[in-house]
Order: sequence, then C-alpha cells, then structure tokens
Amino acid sequence: MGVLYDHPGPPDVLRLAEVPDPVCAPDGVLIRIEAIAIEGGDLIQRASMPMSHPGYVLGYAAAGEIIAVGSAVTDRHVGQKVTSFDMGGSHAELRAVAASRTWPIPGGLDMAAARAYSKPNKFVWFRCEWS
Repeated sequence: MGVLYDHPGPPDVLRLAEVPDPVCAPDGVLIRIEAIAIEGGDLIQRASMPMSHPGYVLGYAAAGEIIAVGSAVTDRHVGQKVTSFDMGGSHAELRAVAASRTWPIPGGLDMAAARAYSKPNKFVWFRCEWS
C-alpha cells in the first residue's frame, strides 16, 4: 500500500492504493516503513509539481527496518533500524533507497522521533558530497 497521486492538485488527489514492491538495487536497501514525516516539500509537490509517472508514491523522509540489503552494500544489515531521505517513495509500506541515503537510528530513539532524524543528516550529506 502507498499514498500516491496521478496529477498535482488539492489534497483530494491523494489516494491509498496497492503498489508493487520496490526492488532493492545492488547499492541499496529495502526498508519496511514504520514512521513517515509529512513536510512542506510533500505538500508543495502534491499541489503543484508534475511527477515522473502516474501513481507516483509521495514522500521524502521515513524511518523503518531494513529487510533486504543490496550485494554491494557493506555498512548496513537486515534488521537494522534506519532513517532515510530521498525523492519520493516514503509514504508506502516498503521503500527501496540507496544505502547512502540512510542513517542508522541511535539506540533508544523511537520511530516517531527518528523519522525527523534524516533531515539534519541529509544536509550534512549534501554538504560533504558536493563540497
């Protein structure tokens, strides 16, 4: 299941529907989503930005448990709790994302708090990656 839309518009363009399970790439992980963040980017995207295809799954930030790891990934493991940030796909039961777009959740931090944990890490990642 996922929250998706076929064209930009008001909130009623969103729908809950079955979506295919995403495929874990060699450099990626597959996450069972436990918590999401709904943020300004989601709202702007839904309201005014065309998506890459009809049935686009909304959402940037989410936290959950890794259930599969790509063959090229060495620093993540099945069962690990992570937060993730990427373009689209977080508002679904499963999310495939590059392992480099995930951050391990510190012990003791619950999923509701962890879903926001990716945002500061994202900015650090962008700064390090592109400087």
